[in-house]
Amino acid sequence: MKRCCAGPPRPRGVPAIRVLYLHHVTQLSGAENSLLLLLRHLDRGQVTPFFALPSAGPFSEALEREEIPVVQVPFGPLRNFMGVLKSVSRLLTLIREHRIDLLHANGPQTNVCAGIAGRLTGIPVVWHARNLLYGRMWDVDRVLARLPTRIICNSDAIRERFRGSPAWEKSVTIVNAVNTLEFHPGQSGEPFRREMGVPDGVTVVGIVGRIGLGKGHEVFVEAAIRVLTRGSAARFFVIGDTLFPEDAWRADELRRLVKEAGCDGRIRFVGYRRDIPQIMRGLDVLVLASEAEPCGRVLFEAMASGTAVVATNTGGTPEIVRDGMEGILIPPRNPESLANAIGVLIDDPTLREKLGRNGVARVLQEFAVDRYVARTLEVYEQAVSR
Repeated sequence: MKRCCAGPPRPRGVPAIRVLYLHHVTQLSGAENSLLLLLRHLDRGQVTPFFALPSAGPFSEALEREEIPVVQVPFGPLRNFMGVLKSVSRLLTLIREHRIDLLHANGPQTNVCAGIAGRLTGIPVVWHARNLLYGRMWDVDRVLARLPTRIICNSDAIRERFRGSPAWEKSVTIVNAVNTLEFHPGQSGEPFRREMGVPDGVTVVGIVGRIGLGKGHEVFVEAAIRVLTRGSAARFFVIGDTLFPEDAWRADELRRLVKEAGCDGRIRFVGYRRDIPQIMRGLDVLVLASEAEPCGRVLFEAMASGTAVVATNTGGTPEIVRDGMEGILIPPRNPESLANAIGVLIDDPTLREKLGRNGVARVLQEFAVDRYVARTLEVYEQAVSR
């Protein structure tokens, strides 16, 4: 795959920065796909990547297809002190063996281990803050944020949690990006509509992503039932599945709600799919119903595809979708508000088209891959030259 050379090349004779990326999840979801997007577009003349994961899985397989070396490090719960020490010991060995210049950690479990390893070896550490934390975890994160050299936040909403702490000055917001070669307006969404048996002229509404705590699938289903009971001919699709075993009951409960409402066939569960670009083009409306989404990747994908968006006005979402411009923003945990917003877009195809056009323009202007990669490389250069 061709990789863009974002930002100026490193000076002649200066070797590429050898970066060890750390992550604690082995499945493929939003954060993992964002990492893949970054790694696919990094110039290997500027960065030599290595990756540490707790075990093999879909994510490691995707990394290996990109010819990125993957090693196993047993990242586990932070309350397991001996486990943390074991992970740090393994990192120290990898840093020495691969002559690592920088650690890029991507989650709470890896942040602490990377921070300790960085202090022991003197190499810089970059944290990538991707989650909104509250209560005690917020306080812990602010204290531990003394460990990294720089912190990348994927929304201003996340960066705000460091305000007033020593971490504020070394944090920067770099919003996610989307590959517009994959996600773009077009006619290739028709195969999905035909596969699902959607009649011509019927509005298609979907929610895309992992079924889990705080993702709002139950709100989506309740809103869909309300829209359908009002006489709409729209079709609703839940695209995605549970990622963790403890969430299996959530999917079962959603199916029960649909069946009890007599909406089988009009609200459908299609499970995990690889053809998300085609599906996005097949949707008329994309719903993000999360209670607190830091930087929803599906928003970029929908906007780049020219699909109108209805999303909850929380977390980093208002930084991506402007109410009335690229989509409609609604309060979280409110099926009635969601149903009303969906109803507006079902009844007004002209408005849907306007929001879709605005979404494409905003992605091309603000959320291009080259800009995302260039700003990340800038953080790396600052960290290693400190």
